[in-house]
Amino acid sequence: MQRYTPPKPAPLPADFDEFYASLTPEEKELHVLATEWLGSSYFIQWTHMYTKWSKDRRSRSDAAVSR
Repeated sequence: MQRYTPPKPAPLPADFDEFYASLTPEEKELHVLATEWLGSSYFIQWTHMYTKWSKDRRSRSDAAVSR
């Protein structure tokens, strides 16, 4: 009989550490819960928190370049 092995978690984006550092304690707790409950179905790069952060970060870097 084969033993069940759960699928690996989804890969994290390259800038995950920077994103995670910018989260509030409540958002960090939400991320941990999502990781536990959703497992391999949780793709951080598709969440509202990450897409909003990424868009804001991109617009700030574009504004800095255009100066």
